[in-house]
Amino acid sequence: MNNIKVKTLGAVLAAFATLNTHAAESPEVGEGTLFRSLFGNTLEKDYGIHVSNLLDVAYSRNNRSTHGEQKNGLGNLPLIGFADEGLELGSLHLFVDKAVKGNMVPRVTPLPGPAPSEASFGFTFEMLYGRNAQFARTQGWDMHWDVNSPGDDDLAKAQRGKQKFLALPNLAATAYLPYGTGVTAMAGIFGPAMGYEIPPNLRAARNQFASKTYAFLSEPGTVAGLMLGTRLYNGKSAILGAELGVVQGWNNLRDNNDKKSLMGAVRWPTADMQTWIDYEFILGDEQNDSFSDVQAPTSRLVSPDGQFKQQHSLNGWHRFDSHWSIGADVVYGRQDGDGKTSTVDIINGPGFDGAHWWGANATLTYQQRPDLSYSVRAEHFADPDGFILFPATTARGNFNALTAGLRYDLNKYISLRPEVRYDVFDGNADDHPFGAGRDRSQLTGLVEALFYF
Repeated sequence: MNNIKVKTLGAVLAAFATLNTHAAESPEVGEGTLFRSLFGNTLEKDYGIHVSNLLDVAYSRNNRSTHGEQKNGLGNLPLIGFADEGLELGSLHLFVDKAVKGNMVPRVTPLPGPAPSEASFGFTFEMLYGRNAQFARTQGWDMHWDVNSPGDDDLAKAQRGKQKFLALPNLAATAYLPYGTGVTAMAGIFGPAMGYEIPPNLRAARNQFASKTYAFLSEPGTVAGLMLGTRLYNGKSAILGAELGVVQGWNNLRDNNDKKSLMGAVRWPTADMQTWIDYEFILGDEQNDSFSDVQAPTSRLVSPDGQFKQQHSLNGWHRFDSHWSIGADVVYGRQDGDGKTSTVDIINGPGFDGAHWWGANATLTYQQRPDLSYSVRAEHFADPDGFILFPATTARGNFNALTAGLRYDLNKYISLRPEVRYDVFDGNADDHPFGAGRDRSQLTGLVEALFYF
């Protein structure tokens, strides 16, 4: 499975730019240089519109695939991130963003300081091309664009040919309105930014590795709807913000069960932005109403009755000093099932009576110097029903992973992220999630190159 979801957008850059005012001045970066060299800086200087690009490629190998399997795609499954062995064009991004001037960055954090007294309006746009775009698409939007044929309907053919896809995972309007303590709004298609890791691999994003956690895979990739946020408290030592939204469902613009989902978050950072804790959730029915419109892999269930699904994430980050920092994430989810013969799991058949999953992961980082850092990540993820990691795997049991790597910023345009990852599965004796169904462990080596321009 590739980087199957894109849960944030270029506006996050504005958030981190704001946060970095509390630290030393950042070195010059390459984002936006191509557009400025071609068209000048008028758009950004006069209108606050920032245009930038990111190319994300990697080369990987694992110790389980046969020589023949290495030629096909998804040989690293169920490793999340870069699933193709060999050289993979994971993603080429185009970001066009205009950040709002408010006291809260939607889906990211409340900000310190006084609340602005004037309204502000912005937008976010992201176009994504590459292997990662296959599962960054949204039902009822970019799922069946002509450019995505034939792989949009034939996953096996897309795998064999390593087909690249086109997606627009972020297309939303944003606003800040000076009512009360200030209200931020986002409407359109956007990433919910649930969990600790928030791709794509923006320079300031908090994911330290090219490969992703199983917790990352368990969360929705895109949503379509409206979300409101406000800063509830602005103290000398800490800030508190909250968000609440109504959306069509997981990865869905054209929901096929006529029920909306509720999503929200409570966000608590310290005033110096050296510590933060977020709680995020999404709740709602997520079944397909009939076999005439099955939106798999977004939903595995078909039922005439509502089947409630929920996902929760408690995540945070803390900087100990100028060198050491740690981030962690705990997730829990459940898909209800009434057990009726009319409630069908497209994998296991009629009578689905529910599934649950949970996981925890932590990442420790040592920043040796501004251009070089080392990280190690440990994860435990339990999917006893083999439900939530579909279609990467349907193995029933526990996944444990240990990843070690570094990030080296070669210059303002190029960053390198090599890593070594070891995964072990412990669960149902019949399930072997690695090596095309033969193995219960896997060692993967990966070198990623990020080009910011």
